[in-house]
Amino acid sequence: MTRTRGATRAAADVRDAAAGAARTVFSRRAVPLWIAAAVVVALLAGFVIFGGLAPASRTPAQVPAGDEVRTSLYRIAVLDAELTDTVESQFLEAEPGETLLVLTVLLENLSDHAVGVERSADRAESRMIVGREPLLELSGITSTGTARSWRTDGSTRAMILQPGVAAEVSIAWPVADDEATAALDSGAARLDVHDAVEQSGQVILAASTITWRRAELQAQLDLEVTQ
Repeated sequence: MTRTRGATRAAADVRDAAAGAARTVFSRRAVPLWIAAAVVVALLAGFVIFGGLAPASRTPAQVPAGDEVRTSLYRIAVLDAELTDTVESQFLEAEPGETLLVLTVLLENLSDHAVGVERSADRAESRMIVGREPLLELSGITSTGTARSWRTDGSTRAMILQPGVAAEVSIAWPVADDEATAALDSGAARLDVHDAVEQSGQVILAASTITWRRAELQAQLDLEVTQ
């Protein structure tokens, strides 16, 4: 009986020793794998955080005055630019220390829906010159107020762009007089033209509502101002 118990205990000790050795070998092999996995995760996290998966930004084209820019939903060309204190036909007058930068542009709506330059039309809104992220905005000169638009033919009707119909539009931005003069004299004044994408569905007010949302900066149009 004593010999049997001793043999049993010895066999158990051998099994325990073998299991301990196996765990030691597994741990030594597993540690490098965990370290490698942690390094890979850290590298991927840094790649994402620093913009590794972000789309590459495209350098905007520098376009001479008078040349056309075509985006996904509209095309535009600056026909004329001027600084003035008043626009009598629109009852616009610059505040003291300010002036009005008025651009005459050729705009064409390339979408399938009528859109307004300032206001919505047929449940489609362009946000061309209004909102926090307008499609058209000044660069090199800071606008001091809200931009206004009107038809060059003197009509008082709202400026609506019909699909496939080019229209001449005047747009006025109030700007600081001194800043405008310096920017224009140095050639730093430009019109930023952003691409646009149509957004619709539940994010907006209704499924039938369409909004042009600003996308990347596509081009910068040079401005040559006449006094």
